[in-house]
Amino acid sequence: MKPIQVFMRHCYYSPNSALPNRHRPEWFDKVKLFENFKKTINPELADYTIVYDKKFGPIEDTFLKDEENVEIIEFGYEAGSFSRTVDIALEKGFSDDTIIYFLEDDYLHQEGWCEVLLEGFSLPTHYISLYDHLDKYIDQGYDNLVSKILVSDTCHWRTAPSTCNTYAARVDTLKADYQAHKHFSDASPDGVSMDHAKFVHLGNQGRRLITSIPGYATHVDHLQSPTIDWEKYV
Repeated sequence: MKPIQVFMRHCYYSPNSALPNRHRPEWFDKVKLFENFKKTINPELADYTIVYDKKFGPIEDTFLKDEENVEIIEFGYEAGSFSRTVDIALEKGFSDDTIIYFLEDDYLHQEGWCEVLLEGFSLPTHYISLYDHLDKYIDQGYDNLVSKILVSDTCHWRTAPSTCNTYAARVDTLKADYQAHKHFSDASPDGVSMDHAKFVHLGNQGRRLITSIPGYATHVDHLQSPTIDWEKYV
């Protein structure tokens, strides 16, 4: 069994794309983002499963129609799809040390991200994001954030208070924190997981989240991981 199992959530159209804080770059293209993912994944270290929400259209009408390892769900809102994805990942029966990487469909990756993710889990942490959040820096208004800095073989890391619903954890951690992952999606009042509140809660329970510096992935929005020309990856 490969040490990393990716569960990538896709849908034909997501209401999240129309949120007022969404500012996509001109080069944003889900097809190219998926091609980047398949180009940068190391097949010796990771397998992936597509979790496709068919609420707004069948997978047969998308660029994913020829994908083989697919789980079909029907929710139409982010919180429900993520909650079900947690269950799908844990129902697979992976060993407790398997790394589960929950991945949304609007992320780009650098080459080597699988290796760096494995490196990260050699450090004292419970959760990892490869996204270096631009909004966690002083000039972006986060003046009071204090981070601890860690280092693995090829990368620096910082502790962070929260991240989006794209992150990795070992199976045993997900099992132990299962109720939190379910609650902060299932109890959402607007259909969008309360990811910030979830990680603040987990941090208060002694869990550590770290993010790579620089980012080995980015949310393709206006707050992209800094210092990297992400457009070249599409």
